[in-house]
Amino acid sequence: MEITKLLSRRSFLAGSAKAGTVAAAAPLLTACTDDSKDRPQDPGAPDFANMKVAMLADVHFHDVFGDYEFSDYNSEVTIRSMQDSVGSTRMFNENYFAFISALEELGEQGIKYICLLGDFTDDGQIDTLAGFNRVVKPYIEKYGFEFFIANGNHDPVRPFGRDQTKNFLRHDGASVQVTSDFNRGFTPGSIVQEQHKTERMFGAGYEHMFDVLADYGFRNKPSYLHYETPWGSEQFEDRGLNITGNDGTTAWCPDATYLAEPENGLWICSVDMNIYTPRENGDWDLRAIGWEEGKTHKKEVFEWLKDVTRRAEEQGKALIIFSHYPITEYLNKSANDFYYVFNDASYNNTRVPTPDTADQAIAAGIKVQFGGHIHVNDTAVHRNEQGSLVNIQSPSLAAYTPSYKLVKPHSPDLFEIETHTLKHVRDYDALFPYYRREMDWREWAGADVPWKIMLEAKDYRDLMFRHLEVLIEISLKNRWGEDMKTLFEARTPLFWLMALSELETNINSSQILSLLNVMNDTASDDDVISRADSLNIGADMIQAINAVYAHIAEYGLNRQQMMTAAFNEICLATLYQRNGDELALEDLSYKLLIPVNVATDLFARHDSDGDLDTIDWEHDYVGGNPKNGGEVKMEDCDLNTIKSRFAALARLYYQFRHAQPADHFFIDLKLGEVQDMAGNKLFI
Repeated sequence: MEITKLLSRRSFLAGSAKAGTVAAAAPLLTACTDDSKDRPQDPGAPDFANMKVAMLADVHFHDVFGDYEFSDYNSEVTIRSMQDSVGSTRMFNENYFAFISALEELGEQGIKYICLLGDFTDDGQIDTLAGFNRVVKPYIEKYGFEFFIANGNHDPVRPFGRDQTKNFLRHDGASVQVTSDFNRGFTPGSIVQEQHKTERMFGAGYEHMFDVLADYGFRNKPSYLHYETPWGSEQFEDRGLNITGNDGTTAWCPDATYLAEPENGLWICSVDMNIYTPRENGDWDLRAIGWEEGKTHKKEVFEWLKDVTRRAEEQGKALIIFSHYPITEYLNKSANDFYYVFNDASYNNTRVPTPDTADQAIAAGIKVQFGGHIHVNDTAVHRNEQGSLVNIQSPSLAAYTPSYKLVKPHSPDLFEIETHTLKHVRDYDALFPYYRREMDWREWAGADVPWKIMLEAKDYRDLMFRHLEVLIEISLKNRWGEDMKTLFEARTPLFWLMALSELETNINSSQILSLLNVMNDTASDDDVISRADSLNIGADMIQAINAVYAHIAEYGLNRQQMMTAAFNEICLATLYQRNGDELALEDLSYKLLIPVNVATDLFARHDSDGDLDTIDWEHDYVGGNPKNGGEVKMEDCDLNTIKSRFAALARLYYQFRHAQPADHFFIDLKLGEVQDMAGNKLFI
C-alpha cells in the first residue's frame, strides 16, 4: 500500500492561520492496512470487505412528472415555483434530478444497500409516494438496489394522514393552488390565480406508507435473513403504542421501527423517532425534535434497541442504526451561538438533544447513529463513563451542500465513512425555461424576482450554493437583529469591523451608524479618524486602528487583504460552513477564509470568560438568552452589543477549527474515536 498525504481541508481550519504554518495531515489508522484478502475466508463468515451502505438524507422527493389530475393547467410538468423554493430551506423540484443522479452514481459504484434517513418525500402525498415507486423501481431492476427507509416529519406529516395544499407553477408562469381539502376556500391573486382540488394531494398516513413502500424495509421479505420490529409483528395494527399528549389525551400511534438483515453479518436498523402527541380534538401535534421526546414517549423502543445492540455484539453483526433525527448535540456545541447571531430557530437549543438523551442512547448500547433533519454535514462524539456515541449527520440532497454518506463496515467495530457531493447532475437546469416564464409573469404583476442569479448556476452544486445565498438575502436576514442586518447591508469591510471591536468607548447606535457611513473599502484611516473626532472618540479610534495593524502583522497580512472581505461575506461563509462543514471549504476562497479567521481571532478578546469552549449565558447574550439576539433594535443597540455578536462569531470559528472530521473518516466503535482521512489518498 502506497500512501500519499495531502493537506486536508480540516487541517486548514485546525492549524494556525499565521503565515508559514500548516497542520500536518492526520496519520492513517493502522487498521486500514488490511491483508485479509490474502487469507482464506470462511464461506459462512460475513463479507465485510464488500459491505457498503449509502445514507441519503432529506431527499424531499417531489415528482415533477406527477399526476395531480390538473393537466388542464400544465400538461408538461407538475412543479413548484422557484419563488417557493428560494423561500424554503430546500429546493422543491431539482431534487428529483439529484435523487436520480445519486442512484445512478451509487449503481455505478456497485452499492447495493441504500438507507433513506427520513423526509424522503415532501409531505408524503399519495401522488408523491406513487411517483417515488415509479422512479426507483427501474433502478432496483438495473442495479439490484435494496432500499431501507426511515420516515421523517414530512413523511407522514400525521399518523393517519392530513390534507395538503401547495402552489404549483402554471404553464404561463402564474401559479395554481392545489389542495386535497375540498372545503378550502380560495381568492384569486395576481400570482396564484386558480385553485385545483384533488385527493392525490392528500398527505397519507402510516398505513398507506406501509402498503405502498412495503418492499423498502417496512415489511419482511424472503431475501432477508432476519427481520423484526419492537412490536413482535410487521402488521400495521400491531406496530404502535399509546402516547399521551400535553392535555392528557391518550391515543394509539403507529411506529415504523424495524431491523433487517439483508446479508449475513449486516444489521440495518431504522428507528422511527417521530413523536406525534394526541389532542382532545382528535388532531395530533408534531414538534419534530425526535430522540429528545422519544426517550419519554417511546421507552419501549429504547428497551428494544438495548436488546438489539446486545445481540449484535454477541453475534458479531455490523449494526447500522439510523433515524431521521440527530441523537446528540450537533454543530460542535455552537447551536446557541448560531441562534444568537443569525436568529435561526431551526438550529436552536430546543432542537438539539440534551446530554441526557445521548446518555440514554449509550445506556441502550448505541455506539453510532446516522441522522438527517437538520440539513447539515456534521460528526459529533458524546462520551460518558459508560462509553461513547458518534452521531453522523447526513446533509440534504435538496440543499447546500448536496451530499450523501457511504458507510463501509470493515468489521463490527470499525466503520469507514466517505462523503460524496453531487456536483454534475444531469438536467439540473431542465426546468429553467419554466422559471423564466415565472419571472416574466412576476415582473408583469409587479412582484420581485430575487432569484435571477439562480438561473446562472453552472452545475447542481453551484445551484445549491446560490440557493442558500438567495435564501439569506430574501428571508433569513430579515429575522436577524437590526444591528446584524445593518452590518450585513452596509457590507462593512473586516478591517473596519476589527477597528470597531477595539474601541474602548461604548458608543451608542447613532454614533455606530455615523462611523459605518464612512467605513467603506475606499476610506482612508484619516477619513475614519476624522469622523471619530467629530464624535469625540478620535484618540480611541487611533488606538483601535493601531491595534488592528499590530494584530494582522502577526499573521503576515496587510490592510488591503483585510479590506477585501466584508461583513456580508463573513455571514455567508459562516452559514455555508454551518451547512457543509469542511465540504464548504471547497466553495469558499482561502482569500476570504484566512482574513475571516484572523478577524475572529481578534474578536475572541470580547468573549466574557475568555474560554471559547464555553458560553456564559448571562454575559455573552443580550438579556442572558440567545433567542433575544433577533429582538435587538438598532436604536437600543450599543457597541457592547455588537462586540457580543463578534465574540459569538469567534466561538463559532473556534468550534469549526476543532470539529470532528465530516468528510472521509474512520470510527473505532470500541473506543468511540474518529480518525480523519480527508488528507490521505490510498493506492492499494
